[in-house]
Amino acid sequence: MPYIKETCRAGRTIEITKRFTTRFNKKGIIRGENQKPTPEQMQVINERNAETKLRRIINTNYGPGDLHIVLTYAKEKRLAPEEAKIELEKFIRKLRAEYRKNEEELRYILVTEYKRKSIHHHLIANTIDHVTAKDFDRIWTNGRINCAPLDDTGQYSELAHYLIKETRKTFREPGSPSKKRWNASKNLKKPEIKKEIIKAKEWRKVPEPVKGYFIETGSIREGFHDFTGWPYQSYRMIRAAKEEDITPKRANRLSKPKIRP
Repeated sequence: MPYIKETCRAGRTIEITKRFTTRFNKKGIIRGENQKPTPEQMQVINERNAETKLRRIINTNYGPGDLHIVLTYAKEKRLAPEEAKIELEKFIRKLRAEYRKNEEELRYILVTEYKRKSIHHHLIANTIDHVTAKDFDRIWTNGRINCAPLDDTGQYSELAHYLIKETRKTFREPGSPSKKRWNASKNLKKPEIKKEIIKAKEWRKVPEPVKGYFIETGSIREGFHDFTGWPYQSYRMIRAAKEEDITPKRANRLSKPKIRP
């Protein structure tokens, strides 16, 4: 009795999802309640899907030493969201030119928040030898910048969770300058996703990691699908640089600069 296995390779991580579907005969498979989700439940599901997508993009395109930067505004320079969008576009153009001057390409993800705190922008950017945090500070003339390098785990799920939480209300606002949770450069790589049919009645209750990887602590999920009620299992693995260097305890640290009110 086969099931579908999805494997997503994103940088140093592998995410596995196993699920039954209505495509196959499910005789003998226990099914949970099949019910239509409420609008509130649907919002939670959409947010979880957005977080998964962002996590995979970050993991695919960034690594140790790349930067999570918060761009803030001095009190006398705080702008309305639409004006801030124009200012941010100017900053990106100048920063992109700085990278190209050094024969490199800027790869970035941008998030703007202005509902719960003073307006500010989150920027995830690749670093190169000749462009440093001082250059970001020089190009951003509206206020302070706060920098935090990404850690060496290769798993940035907490950062993705934090950024999705930041945009929870903002991007839905009628006056929001962006209708997206985040904006990104077009040169980002996509994670590799492979789907296959596994001919087996069930999957291993306690999954084993691929050689050279360990299963991220707390990432194993098992239960029934929100929509269909069919069973599923998911978990995440991280490639170890050295067994003594990277352990499950160190994985999943948040690179989070402090944000002044």
